[in-house]
Amino acid sequence: MNKITNFNAPVSDNVVKYIKLRGLKQYAVAESAGITPHALCDCLSGRRLLKISEVDALAKALGVEPNELFQRDG
Repeated sequence: MNKITNFNAPVSDNVVKYIKLRGLKQYAVAESAGITPHALCDCLSGRRLLKISEVDALAKALGVEPNELFQRDG
């Protein structure tokens, strides 16, 4: 795991989880959040840091509260 992956977790893990739970497409979530699908892919794969404004926008696009994206399973 690289440093960016460590910084993005658990948010990136939870974004992926909610995308799957809701049966959404990653590109649709990205566009709804106002970011490019490529940028979201880079964030989720640890090639780019998530910005706090993107976390808020992703939470809205996924229909969850931002704090839910920071929760760790376990």
